[in-house]
Amino acid sequence: MLQTLENVSPPEMRPRLRNVLGAFLFSGEDVDKKVSVLSGGERARLAMAALLLRPFNLLVLDEPTNHLDIISKDVLKQALLDYDGTLIVVSHDREFLAGLTDRTIEFRDKKLYNHLGDVNFFLEKRKMDNMREVELSKSNNTGANQGAEDGEEAPKVELSYEERKKLTRSVSNAEKKVDRLESEIAKLEKQMADPDFFQKSDAQKTVDKHQQLQQDLEAAMEEWEEAQSKLDEAGIG
Repeated sequence: MLQTLENVSPPEMRPRLRNVLGAFLFSGEDVDKKVSVLSGGERARLAMAALLLRPFNLLVLDEPTNHLDIISKDVLKQALLDYDGTLIVVSHDREFLAGLTDRTIEFRDKKLYNHLGDVNFFLEKRKMDNMREVELSKSNNTGANQGAEDGEEAPKVELSYEERKKLTRSVSNAEKKVDRLESEIAKLEKQMADPDFFQKSDAQKTVDKHQQLQQDLEAAMEEWEEAQSKLDEAGIG
């Protein structure tokens, strides 16, 4: 890892590379590991460390917390709060976004809506509790707005009884899966918040499980959105 950072580092930053790696939870013999043996979360942290070596005035981050455990997310968030440039962050992680940005851009009805304030202010303004409600609201508006431009109501997609039943079951199953995964992730993150967590022999196993659950949660959300979108197109709420 140290060699990788040296290859992309400006000369004036090279004496500080070990400190940079330490800020992203790499210390001791870890800094000499080859990138090929790193986990997904470790690679993400290393990539962010490399990004912050140069004085860019704009960072564009697409779901930067994917594969990161709770401690790594806190490290990344603090590094970004200390960053002097402009950030454009695409993320569904409400906790990560809270307090990080001072403006929220919403894509809705093929338009951009500019909201001052962070994600919590945005949700409060929209009178919503979570990001899933935002997605549902967008999908509910899609069909109506497609025909509105011509002054006509958008046609509904016809579904058979079996298709409706199957999609309704898919939505219900996906919601249960999301709730279960969020509960499991919360339990693991409570364990990982313990200051002595990384001293435990099975810490890496827990971190790997947390990363896998995060991926499973993202897949479950996509399943829910796809099934719900088809029901919305058919006018079934």
